[in-house]
Amino acid sequence: MWGIRSSRGHFTASWWRRSVWALICAGAAICNSPLSAQANHGSATKEPGSLIRSPLPPVPDDRVKGPDAAASPAATSDESCFMWPLTGVGASTAGVASLAVQGQARKDFQRACTAASEKKLGKAEEHLRKALHADTHYPAAWVLLGQVLKAQQKLEDARDACAQALKVDPNYLPADLCVADLYASAQKWQEMLRFANAAVVLDPANDPHAYFYTAGAYFGMHRLAEAERSALKAVEVDKAGREPRAHFLLAQIYEIERKPDAEAAQLQEYLKSATDPQDVAMVKKYLAGLTGSPTK
Repeated sequence: MWGIRSSRGHFTASWWRRSVWALICAGAAICNSPLSAQANHGSATKEPGSLIRSPLPPVPDDRVKGPDAAASPAATSDESCFMWPLTGVGASTAGVASLAVQGQARKDFQRACTAASEKKLGKAEEHLRKALHADTHYPAAWVLLGQVLKAQQKLEDARDACAQALKVDPNYLPADLCVADLYASAQKWQEMLRFANAAVVLDPANDPHAYFYTAGAYFGMHRLAEAERSALKAVEVDKAGREPRAHFLLAQIYEIERKPDAEAAQLQEYLKSATDPQDVAMVKKYLAGLTGSPTK
């Protein structure tokens, strides 16, 4: 993890976790980078059990979300089954392969959807493999399988599954995001950027997640100006507040650039979507140290 340090204390934020996308931090590679040494604000301390930590949870984190907690209106019934952080991500108009799937494959996919929502990962994987045995040309099933495998720490198999979705339908936006997400976990920023940019091309006007992953890749490569532009674009297109992590990322950028007013404004925006009490308390405590006044 990387931190924000000062004489007033230490603020640490997790961003790309090894096992699951959680909040917003790259791992040790960024923690030890010259960028983190430039930061000089902060007051909060690390709390056990907080999302701002490094231990790996067994299932995808579901505590930091915007309205994606329910399916986006743009998401089809298949895409509404995806797990965080792809919850509510819809296919672009070009991606239509899943629409042709019928019969047993779709029934097994729906069973997997229910099992995944109940965190029964083994059962979800079993149903998904049955669905794909019935119809290998089912990109939504490949993506959900990739997410289920990732939640079980089978990262190589997860990436293979998401990549298979792209072979079935090269224009299936959730597959690009799925692969980008897995490369984020591995801190392979160039590969992450390639797939995030592909997702941007598929839906440049509506999908904030693609811009967020692009920003994260640039941030991992220490290209702050490009990271800021992409994160700001994510915020611009995110009319429904579906990708609150973009605000947290912008706060980290402004921390490094020593722009405390801009940093505080982004953290205030992030707090509007944060739901975990410990994370809310952590960010509020940090904001109090940053601005000199308590945050309500």
